[in-house]
Amino acid sequence: MNILFVTDLCPINKEEWGIPLTLLNFVLDFKKLGHNVTVLRPNVVLNVLIRKRKILPEGEYKYKGIKCINKNFITPFFSEKQFEFLKKQKFDVILSHMPSGVLAANKISKLLKIPYYASVHASDIEVLTNPIYAFLWHSIKKAYKEAKLVLPRSYWLKDKIEEIIPSQKGKTYIIPSGIEEKFYIKKEKINKKAQNIFSLPLKVFAAGSLIERKNFSNLIKAVSKFDDVDLIIAGGGKEKDKLLKLTKKLKLQNRVFFTGKRGREEILNLMEKTSVFILPSLKETFGMVYLEAMAKGSIVICSKNSGMAGFIKHGYNGFLVKPSVKGIKNIIDKIKTLKNPETIMDNALDTALSMERLKMSENYINIIQNILV
Repeated sequence: MNILFVTDLCPINKEEWGIPLTLLNFVLDFKKLGHNVTVLRPNVVLNVLIRKRKILPEGEYKYKGIKCINKNFITPFFSEKQFEFLKKQKFDVILSHMPSGVLAANKISKLLKIPYYASVHASDIEVLTNPIYAFLWHSIKKAYKEAKLVLPRSYWLKDKIEEIIPSQKGKTYIIPSGIEEKFYIKKEKINKKAQNIFSLPLKVFAAGSLIERKNFSNLIKAVSKFDDVDLIIAGGGKEKDKLLKLTKKLKLQNRVFFTGKRGREEILNLMEKTSVFILPSLKETFGMVYLEAMAKGSIVICSKNSGMAGFIKHGYNGFLVKPSVKGIKNIIDKIKTLKNPETIMDNALDTALSMERLKMSENYINIIQNILV
């Protein structure tokens, strides 16, 4: 297939540090599976400035062997004419991600007379529910209704989009991400790792941007309820000073440790060394970090109705938690009393193995091809 992949959440050169790589990984995998892929990044300039990202010059870029078209727009997408520059190019299908990508795909589809598929991220739900974006509600709902299929990135997003746009019930298919096979822990290491649950202090690992949505403040408060639990937090962000002050206020300097921002390999190494991973995020689109922790055989704790809830089954391959201080404390208490933690760890690894990266990308493509036939 000739695929036009439309999103503003995809790096197009190596200098764009901080843009998540999950969508780029889909694109790279599609190419590996034998498809031709062109990335269109439609940037609404005001949105780029609000997100504090660099405005790159318009034009064609080549990144990791992928053709990328960078286009900057002063106004949101209200006309097919804004995309006339694509008219001479031939595509079979449009795959769109993020609100601007879905809105752009709706116009491009009309111009090129080809179908488009609209993915759902947490950002889309924010746009569809926050009154600040009320001026976009009609157009984005219309864009979802006119898509060939709606493709939420996780179970909770499926529930949300079907609640907001009831006509989409039965027309949604989940497209999760996957993890590279090279990052999985060896099965024989699970039993040894499980014994760490019985060692005190219990070491709990968390990783993510230090922003309000990640809910680290409630996690730190929950840890303050214990005398025998240490918390290691990897990540950087605008809430760092606030979280450091909270740690000092609760006199936890000897039990809550901030490593600062770490690269992916370092994060995975820390996951392999610790038995419990928790990130009580609010409105996490998918949360690759949960899947990575499962691939390392960790007992993973995820917020209910967020992230990998649905893939994580409570008490089977991880735990789901109400992201309150009490909820987090109760689940840590439960983990401390587990008799056979290796069972949950084994199940977590098996779940991760079933979600290998290329397999998940192939699943995405198969959904598209089955509908196109």
